[in-house]
Amino acid sequence: MNFHKQLFQYMMDLVPKIPIIFLIDFLRYFIFAGIVFLIFYIWKHPFQYRKIQEKNAKPSQFRKEFLYSVSSVIVYTSVTLIVFLFRKYGYFKFYERIDEYGWGYLILSTVMILGIQDFYFYWTHRLMHTRLFYKRFHKVHHDSITPSPWTAYSFSPWEALVHSLIMPIVALLFPVHPLALMIFMTFQIIRNVLGHSGYEIFPSWMGTNKILKLVNSNTNHDMHHQSFRYNYGLYTTVWDYLFGTVHPEYEKTFAEITSKKPEQKRRELQKSI
Repeated sequence: MNFHKQLFQYMMDLVPKIPIIFLIDFLRYFIFAGIVFLIFYIWKHPFQYRKIQEKNAKPSQFRKEFLYSVSSVIVYTSVTLIVFLFRKYGYFKFYERIDEYGWGYLILSTVMILGIQDFYFYWTHRLMHTRLFYKRFHKVHHDSITPSPWTAYSFSPWEALVHSLIMPIVALLFPVHPLALMIFMTFQIIRNVLGHSGYEIFPSWMGTNKILKLVNSNTNHDMHHQSFRYNYGLYTTVWDYLFGTVHPEYEKTFAEITSKKPEQKRRELQKSI
C-alpha cells in the first residue's frame, strides 16, 4: 500500500474515535467544573468565609467561559487524533500492557508527566504574558478577572493548542501508558477547576511550612487573575520562588484569607451592605 492510501486508511480508522475522545475530555471538564460550581456557588458550603475576592462573576461570564472551554476541547481532540495518527508510524512511545514496565514505572511516569507539565506551564504561561503573545494567546483566559470553575478550560484556540502539546511532548520523551495519561488528565482538571473556584480550601499552616508552601493554592492563582502578573505556576510555586515571580503580597494574602473565621466574614459582609 502506498503512503497516501495508507494515510487515508489510518485517518478513516480514527473517524469513529472522534466523538469518544471529545466526550471523554468534555465530560471530564463538565463534571468536575459542574460539581465545584454546585458546591461553591449554589450550596451554602462551609468555605463561604474563604471567598478570595469580594466581587462575583456574572452569568454572562459563565456562558462565555463554557463556550470557550468547548472550543478548547475541540482543539484537545484534534491534537489527540494527530498523536494517534503519528503513533501508527511509530513516532510516539505508548505501551498497552502494564506488565511491560510494571506498576512502579506507571506511577513514576505519571509523576514525571505532572512535573514536566508544571515546568512547561510556567514558562509557556510567562511567554504568553509578553506583549508579543498576550492578545492572541492569553487574553481570553484573563477576561475572567474573577475566575470561576468554568474558567478552567476557557482559552483561545491558540492557548489551548499550547497546553495540549504537553501530551505529544511527554510521549516523545518516554514510554507512556494510557492509564498514566488518564490519571494525569483527571488530576490536572481537578486542580485547574479548584484553582479557579474563587475560594481557598487549603489550611493556614500550609503557608508557613517550608515544603507545603510550594504547593500552589487557589489564592495564588486567583491573585494572578487579578494582577495580570506574578504567580505563573500550575501545581507548585517552585518556579515562581526560584525565578522571583511570586506576588509580593501572596503570603500575606493567603494568611489573611485562611485565618478568617465565619463570624468575621459575616461582619465584613454586613458592613458592605
